Amino acid sequence: MTDAARDYYLSGLSNQHAVEKQAIETIERELGRMSDYPALHSRMQQELQRSQTQLERLETLLSKHGTGASTLKETVTAAVGSVSGVVHIAARDEVIKNVLAAIGFKAYEIGSYKALIATAKLAGAGEDETVLKQSMAEEQEMGDWLGENLPSIIEQHLSKQAA
Repeated sequence: MTDAARDYYLSGLSNQHAVEKQAIETIERELGRMSDYPALHSRMQQELQRSQTQLERLETLLSKHGTGASTLKETVTAAVGSVSGVVHIAARDEVIKNVLAAIGFKAYEIGSYKALIATAKLAGAGEDETVLKQSMAEEQEMGDWLGENLPSIIEQHLSKQAA
């Protein structure tokens, strides 16, 4: 089971690398359209830096285990992310829809990190748990912030629409 678990774990790390890379590209693409929402804009700038750090952590783990990220996975993930990002561009409530999508994306990332932690133990890579838990906690913190601040972001949006 250890070889199968190791292969699954390394594939999961590679998948998460693609997800973090997509998160960075999405934030970079959307950041300019958040300038009317100062708190959100500031938090997303912080999230961009955090995602870049998480990407580096994943690269370190992949390298430690003698592998690297999958270019194919990253290409497919980027294509899917680009299409989903385009859907909201024309919407009047684009920022709200992007925040809702980000909340869902955070839930996905948290679940992915939980799966990686469980798989790392089975693969004999329990020493990776601390790094993975750190990234998971950061995703949880941002997801919580988005959820807690959604009502004020909606209020700001409606105030701008009424003006």
